[in-house]
This record gives sequence, structure tokens and C-alpha cells, in this order.
Amino acid sequence: MSEEYDSKIVAEHWSMADCSASDRNFYCFPAIRNRSCRLIFGETDASRKDWCEYWTIEKYLKPLVPVGRCLSICCGFGEVERTLARLGAAERITGIDIAPGAIEQARVRADREGFHNIEYRVCDVNKEELPEAEYDLIWANGALHHIRDIELVVGRLSRALKPGGLLVSNEYVGPDYQQLSVRQQEIINAVKHLLPRELRTPLTGPPDAPGPSLGAKVKDLLGRVVNSYKLRDDVVYEKLWDMPSVAWFRKTDPSECVRSSAIVPVLKEHFAEVDVRYFNGSIIFYALDQAFYQNYDPGSAAHRRLLEMIFALEEHYVACGEFQQDNAHIICRKVQ
Repeated sequence: MSEEYDSKIVAEHWSMADCSASDRNFYCFPAIRNRSCRLIFGETDASRKDWCEYWTIEKYLKPLVPVGRCLSICCGFGEVERTLARLGAAERITGIDIAPGAIEQARVRADREGFHNIEYRVCDVNKEELPEAEYDLIWANGALHHIRDIELVVGRLSRALKPGGLLVSNEYVGPDYQQLSVRQQEIINAVKHLLPRELRTPLTGPPDAPGPSLGAKVKDLLGRVVNSYKLRDDVVYEKLWDMPSVAWFRKTDPSECVRSSAIVPVLKEHFAEVDVRYFNGSIIFYALDQAFYQNYDPGSAAHRRLLEMIFALEEHYVACGEFQQDNAHIICRKVQ
């Protein structure tokens, strides 16, 4: 495993970053989650904010709920556990996370909403053991792509489940640290050029990403300034998206997508029953930024047609084998 993985950076980062605070991302944006819901569950109604948890229960857990005990790993600020409690998924729910600040807030929010059947504690699943055959359900919402020691941790999760228990995982399963092929980067940039100006930022990518040289950094900064003031009307084609480097991930959050490409293979090694439902994202996950999420108008026929066209492009490149699907909803059952 990487010697540069610093768990203190991870704990500090996720003590501040609340992913549940906004729906302006690939996983939660209404115009995209309708498609994700269809691809995962075969359902078209993703109007509920808790659409993923709701349909998971409806499709996989309905005869079993409420289960006795549920464990939620990498729980962050606790939105998933409160959602599961609202849906009556389990009699007792335990949420664990490496980030003390997130756990503190999760406790406050659960208490505020009167959920006394939820407990939270600080835990690094890369290092701590879990009780064996303790849980009927383990929920890993966007969790496994933050796990460095994926083989070790998935083994622990499997042992922690009771026979017949389920592991639910909704994940980014693309390349480690989102290091994409040149071809995929090329198409992502081409798609950004398809977007009208109101739906794209001039150049997206981490502004403080380490460059190969000081000269490259200066050139990139000047390019951003020029682009932002739209002074280059004569430019036919320019770079609109810059792939974050491995060094940038290790600096900001070394857990992000640290072993994401290994998730599905490792789950299949530890569980006899693994149901993988891919919901793509090989272009859209990267090409759409906050300008799109803020300015997209669902009432605009032009905006809707554009998004459908990009969906079709994703499906084309996956179907012809050039791209893999970078996101998946996974249900694993412990049969022994």
C-alpha cells in the first residue's frame, strides 16, 4: 500500500466535508439520478431525495425489514443512518467514521431528530477489528473507494455479517485516484465543449494541482485568467478540463479513490452472491461541474436534449468497449 497515505489528513478532511449538504453532484442531481435509478433498479421515479436507500429496501430488503442490527461504515455526518431510520430499515444502527468532527455532528443531528436507535463512534476500519457475525446489514455508501486496505476490510465486513446478511455498497469503481486514459480525457474535454458557456466553468480541475514545472503552472494560470475573461475568441479548441494528479489527491484527501478499481473484484472474492448494477458516469462524472449544476434548467428543452445526448455518448463508448462504467450499486449476500 502507498506509504504516502496519511490517515490524519483523511480524518481532518472528512471532519469538514459534508457530502450530504448539497445535491449538486453526479450522485444526487435530480436530472442525473433519474437515469441512475433506471439503470440500477429499473425504476423511473427518483423524485425522493432518499431514492437510492428507498429503492434498495424495496428491491432487496422488503421482506426482512426491520433487520436487527445495521452497521454503516464511513458514515460522515450521518445522513444515511438517519434516512435508514426514517425508512424503518433496522432496529439498531451503528455509524462509524474516521473523522471525529463528522461523528460529533452526526450525533447532534440524530439527537435533534429524535433517533435514539442510532449510535456513532470514531473508527478507522483500515485498522480496527469488527465483531464477528454481529450485523444483519452493512451499508457502505460511497465508502469502499476510500478504503486503502480493501482486501483486509472487505474480509472484516464479510465476517461481521450474520449468515444471509447483506452488504450494500454504492461506489465509484473507476480508476484509482481517477487517473483516466488519454482517450477518456479527450472525450471529456470534447463534451465540455458541447456545453454552452452558462453550463461550464472556463477550466475545471484543481487550481492548486502540482504541475510538472513552474513554467507549466504559470502557463496554466495565465490560461485560466484569459479564459475567464473570454479574450480568446479566435481559439477553436482548448483544454477545458484538467485531470487531477495523484499528488493532488494525496495532498488533499489520500483516501479518495485510493483502491477504487479493486472494489468489484475483491467483493467477488469474498462473497458468493454479488449483484453489480452499473450506472455509468465515465463522461458525466468528470465533465459536469458546479456551473452545470447551478445553471441547468429542467424546464429548458435545449438543456434536456443536451443532457440526453451526453448520456447517449456515455452509453456508446461503454457499448463499444472504449470506456468502462465508473460507478456501481452493489449488493452482496453472505451465504455461509
